[in-house]
Amino acid sequence: MRYRVTIRSSLGQIRKLNVLTWLGPEKALAMAAHADGHGYSTPDGIYDIEVEELGPAARDERGVAIAEGYLSDRMEF
Repeated sequence: MRYRVTIRSSLGQIRKLNVLTWLGPEKALAMAAHADGHGYSTPDGIYDIEVEELGPAARDERGVAIAEGYLSDRMEF
């Protein structure tokens, strides 16, 4: 499933991360929060976080989920 996670920092910045996971919105939230503090943006603290479900992942001609452009857990696929 695809998710868009919006992170609002304690400094008022808004960051959006696209996440691909089969383990639900909680996993998407955890992955985005972890990535946000490890080089994807500044580690200025998370004030608020929101998860939006975008629907199923696109698949290639073999039926494999396309993860390109999404934050994903390589151990899941």
